Amino acid sequence: MRGDRPEAMTKPQRRRLPNRRRAETTELAIGGVPVLATVGFDDDGHPAELFLNSGKTGSAMDALLGDAAVAISVALQCGVRAGALAKSVARVPETIDVPAVKAASPIGAALDLIAQYETPTGPGS
Repeated sequence: MRGDRPEAMTKPQRRRLPNRRRAETTELAIGGVPVLATVGFDDDGHPAELFLNSGKTGSAMDALLGDAAVAISVALQCGVRAGALAKSVARVPETIDVPAVKAASPIGAALDLIAQYETPTGPGS
């Protein structure tokens, strides 16, 4: 179905990151599962990559988190904001009878973390 694509569609431009860049590591815990999230930044200080590690190296959970981090990193480098991605992932309520705003998974928690770096008052400011 390649012919169904609009002609105006162009290939996203992916920003190249410098070989040496600032990175910050934070421990997240979702449902009692500890996850290390490392956010890497471009030269302008914007979040541009993510590394997620949890559990035993080589485990299915570690592979899943690593693959999700690659997809998120590519999206960030193509100009997609983490805040936009965070709005699309599962949420759960903190308590009964309140809106579902808490990340339901380590991937959602990592997106929330990166979204904080996108704001002027975030953890990196």
